[in-house]
Amino acid sequence: MSKSDKIPNELKKIGARLRQIRKGLGFTNSDIFANHYGIDRAQYGKYETGSQDLRISSLVKVLDKIKFSLSDFFNEDYDALK
Repeated sequence: MSKSDKIPNELKKIGARLRQIRKGLGFTNSDIFANHYGIDRAQYGKYETGSQDLRISSLVKVLDKIKFSLSDFFNEDYDALK
């Protein structure tokens, strides 16, 4: 697998981790979650599906709104995702 093949896989993994956190916060719907935290609904949906390239600054903004640190995000729960 080349480096460029790994990027879409990591984006999907980041999206899965965002979904995991959202559900852990009690939100079953990503639109309601995004509206609750003042995040663009359409953009956030793309992040969760891994279909949109996610800049680190955008990830930091989302995590800041939900009071999550990067180390909390990229922890053993992230590592366990396939």
